[in-house]
Amino acid sequence: MTLFLLMILSICSISNVSLLQSSTAEPTWSCTIQNCVPPQTQPQNDSTQWIDVTALEIEGMGWDKEIRPFRRLPDKYKDTVTESVWYLSSHSAGIAVHFTVTGTTFIDAKWQLNENLYLAHMTPQGVNGLDLYVKIDGRWKWAGIGKPSQTGNHQHCMLREGFLPHKTYECMVYLPLYTGVASMQLGFSPLAEVKPYKSNKKPLVCYGTSILHGCSASRTGMTFVAMLGRHFDLPTVNLGFSGNGKMENYFADILGEIDASLYLIDCLPNMGALSEDEIYQRVCHLVRRLRALHPQTPIVLVEDRTMEDPVFTDIPPVNPRRRAQKRAYDILKKSIAHLYYIKGDEIFGSQEDATVDGSHPSDLGMLLYYHALKRTISKALRAK
Repeated sequence: MTLFLLMILSICSISNVSLLQSSTAEPTWSCTIQNCVPPQTQPQNDSTQWIDVTALEIEGMGWDKEIRPFRRLPDKYKDTVTESVWYLSSHSAGIAVHFTVTGTTFIDAKWQLNENLYLAHMTPQGVNGLDLYVKIDGRWKWAGIGKPSQTGNHQHCMLREGFLPHKTYECMVYLPLYTGVASMQLGFSPLAEVKPYKSNKKPLVCYGTSILHGCSASRTGMTFVAMLGRHFDLPTVNLGFSGNGKMENYFADILGEIDASLYLIDCLPNMGALSEDEIYQRVCHLVRRLRALHPQTPIVLVEDRTMEDPVFTDIPPVNPRRRAQKRAYDILKKSIAHLYYIKGDEIFGSQEDATVDGSHPSDLGMLLYYHALKRTISKALRAK
């Protein structure tokens, strides 16, 4: 019996027939350092129309006229912010290419990373990859990913095939979360018509920590900031700086330079080294300065999420950061309109599996964040 099975396997191997795959099964993917394209889609000739994305609309950069492509802060702030924040501002978190296309059957992508990074608590897809969304019947739908290779900075991946050439599609491609992009091209059918799509709406401006930065979403479009942008159909500016969202006084003026539809402030997780009085003073300064610059724009303060702390102690948790920010809010709301507050206990609720490491949200955690923030943001935008 054993000999018989070995003979059958040998025959299958010689004839390239798989016992586990019929002739109609999905083809296997060929992923190398430079490519991640299904074999049958690799062009026999170089007929793909490649477009540099700088010719399209790049959302997520709050200073369109004075900022280099794919950066989150303009050069004028290099000597204002800390060295860490300046480096992190080169990460393309929240930046997306927004366009419409007619006459294509596929969307391909080439992108060059500044660094091909590995983070133990994130997927390579979230750190270095791309994420494609397409608007169908007025709603954004996930459509494909740009899988990054394990090594090298030059990436190439087919994002999606099967588009109907007679239709026009509104598309958004989210860039990597935890590294920067030096250059990027999108590929289409030779006769496709591709146009930038520029929203005339004011952006959601979000400032905070690694959680807002995008850690630890599995895909670049799965951060709660990206989800909020798609839900409200608003551009977003993601100013999350991993480990460095500390609400320094000068950040009020940086944020205030952007004419926002709403300001979301979620910095408490990075302010643990500060005294309660210092946190109180920073919250008060930020809110008062933003209100002076933008008298009617809603401001939402977010408490740090409740940590997934093991239940091996009878000592109730004490969070002086929350206490300081809530004290500031209670005083500020008496004289400042359109100021809102989200409690940390409302974010994860009783869900104990919402993070990857007891701190940074998984996709489940990002979804819970999104729902918790969406309720208050909806109220704030309606009240404007």
